[in-house]
Amino acid sequence: MNLHALRIFNDVSKTGSITKSAGNLMLSQPAVTAQIRNLERELGLKLIEANGRNIQLTEAGEALAAHSRRLFAMEAEMEDMMQAIKSGREGNLRICATELPETALLPGWLVGYKQQNPRVNVELLKGNSNTALQRLRDHSVHISIVCGSWSIEDEVIESFTIMEDELIFAVPAIHRLAGREVTRFELMEESFVLREEGSYTRKQFMSLIEASGIRGPRSSITIEGMKETIEAVKAGYGAALVPALSIKTELASGELSKVKVIGVTIPHPIRVCTKKLEAMPAHIRSFISYIQADIRERHYDIRG
Repeated sequence: MNLHALRIFNDVSKTGSITKSAGNLMLSQPAVTAQIRNLERELGLKLIEANGRNIQLTEAGEALAAHSRRLFAMEAEMEDMMQAIKSGREGNLRICATELPETALLPGWLVGYKQQNPRVNVELLKGNSNTALQRLRDHSVHISIVCGSWSIEDEVIESFTIMEDELIFAVPAIHRLAGREVTRFELMEESFVLREEGSYTRKQFMSLIEASGIRGPRSSITIEGMKETIEAVKAGYGAALVPALSIKTELASGELSKVKVIGVTIPHPIRVCTKKLEAMPAHIRSFISYIQADIRERHYDIRG
């Protein structure tokens, strides 16, 4: 079936007039009539009949008109969908993030992004750094967001820093070291809440001790999970090395305080990871642009 002729017939079936359809389609009246006649010959059926100055559809014409309207409505829907995908207004967005960005940043980012892009389906997964990168490698996610200044040496992954953070030593506000500047030796006289084996912050803590040539804390407990570690510090056990962003609220309220250690600064950047050498869909680019704009707008300063 000639789709060009069917498109013309579809318009005529809606206007009921060769003259009006010729104007709509920017064709001459004879050209419109010729296309209708060609379609009738192709189908072997009469589709329209004269009705004064207008036309009316035959039974076959009514049946064809109903189907043609659905067909071209579907065409318009497909075009709209493709344009939405092209412009980033539609698509699937899968993200894997480590604990800090997953709890402290992404909920707010995703709510704001979804309000602006309701047709983008979003899925957020949580995992450690290795899991986040592996999910990116095997195409399980489009973006991974991880923390830390460790080197990502991977043939298929590229990364950039989206936000600066740092690891700081936190204590309850009533702790004797709260707000003070101390040496590493003084700090190790305190009890510590340590993260579990394999944790990035624990590795950074142990690296600091090793590089300083000092012994570890006089007393410690090991707790799995960032949130649980912070709660133990709030409860008054001792100090802990935590991301400044993770206790931003507690620092602002005065519930927790930072201990400044002379000569110690531990960067803890938050990084966005994507696949190298792959054309990034528009909705992925728009999400990254959204979070960059949000960071600029909020003037994030989370260096403790």
